[in-house]
Amino acid sequence: MTFLIIAVLIILLDVIAVWGLKRTFPSFGNLHQKGIRKAFIIQAAVSLVIVLGGYFLQRQVHDYRLFACYYYLFGLMAALYIPKSVYALFLLVDRILSSMSRRRRQRLDIFPRESRRMVAKCGFWAGAVFVFLILWGILFGRFGFDVDRVEITVDDLPPAFNGYKIVQISDIHAGSFAGFTNRFRKAVDLVNRQEPDLIVFTGDMVNNFAGEAAPLIPIFSQLEARDGKYAVLGNHDYGGYSNWDSPADSAMNHADLECAIERMGFVLLNNRSVVISRYNHDRMALIGIENWGMAERHPRRGDLGKAMKSVQDVPFKALLSHDPSFWPEYVKGKTDIVLTLSGHTHGMQMGVKWGKKRYSPASWMHHRYWAGLYRAGKQYLYVNRGLGVIGYPGRIGMSPEITVITLWKEKSLEQP
Repeated sequence: MTFLIIAVLIILLDVIAVWGLKRTFPSFGNLHQKGIRKAFIIQAAVSLVIVLGGYFLQRQVHDYRLFACYYYLFGLMAALYIPKSVYALFLLVDRILSSMSRRRRQRLDIFPRESRRMVAKCGFWAGAVFVFLILWGILFGRFGFDVDRVEITVDDLPPAFNGYKIVQISDIHAGSFAGFTNRFRKAVDLVNRQEPDLIVFTGDMVNNFAGEAAPLIPIFSQLEARDGKYAVLGNHDYGGYSNWDSPADSAMNHADLECAIERMGFVLLNNRSVVISRYNHDRMALIGIENWGMAERHPRRGDLGKAMKSVQDVPFKALLSHDPSFWPEYVKGKTDIVLTLSGHTHGMQMGVKWGKKRYSPASWMHHRYWAGLYRAGKQYLYVNRGLGVIGYPGRIGMSPEITVITLWKEKSLEQP
């Protein structure tokens, strides 16, 4: 059923685009009508093959490199059909204006024919801009790593942790970068330049397969922090997006991935905690839970009670939870956890930045906690946009993020 809906949309958009080109540019459209039709028929045929292949093979293929190729093909489809959707919207407006003008033509033509055609032309050029943006996001946007700095003031922060610097990374999705994993060396260099006290990774190292992580072991093992590196798993790290030959194969894939993450130097916090001490008396609890998601298709293995059992008496607690939806369900107003760090949403990998604010489809397609810092009383949630990509192999206006979180009990005038 899903394939049929997508197929109908593809064919419909191509028909509308061919009709629109003839309406928008009559001379060109009439002169090259046969060539335009052939080009759009080829586009539709290739796109339908891509969709059909993905529909039937996505859970059967176990080679992540084939998945990477598929994502690039999906990006090509996005470069073709998102602009056509934009163009179709402008053509709809043009059609509405034409109908309004036709009704009033005898008395007053408030929408001259030239103005209506201008609307369609604007739609054509808007579509061209989207083609450029989508291709730019694939070629450059996904590699434009940003360092975002956040400062959080905590009244009850142990004094020894005043100015403590946590660097968060998330959502690598290594399989989407087959052949390009060396690009992450830049991200590692940026992290190390921050001279972090602690590095945390909040899940989705891979898309599905443990083999995706192997090329990243020598790269992410270069990450350095005074108090170590810690990680949790995300929904993609459980291999649930593939049909395995047996439960044993799935379990082996999961074990291999955990081994790869540990070889990078991370300590996995699977529903457990560690205590970080300073000067042998001030302590911070770092709690990690396995993935827990609102969507039924996402694993629900997070057990906060189990993870917190040994750190109840530690005054300052920070939580690593891949999915930010865990925060309002189980943390906010229900525990004394001060800081929760999450990822998962990617900011939908596209959006617009206006001053210090960002706008993205993620704000209504995911949930209200989709990127940046959120606060409820004395509790904080930070949602990292991730370093990688999934599905569309690019980023537009929602750059990959390295978050530097500095904890303050108080700031002196000399401190930056």
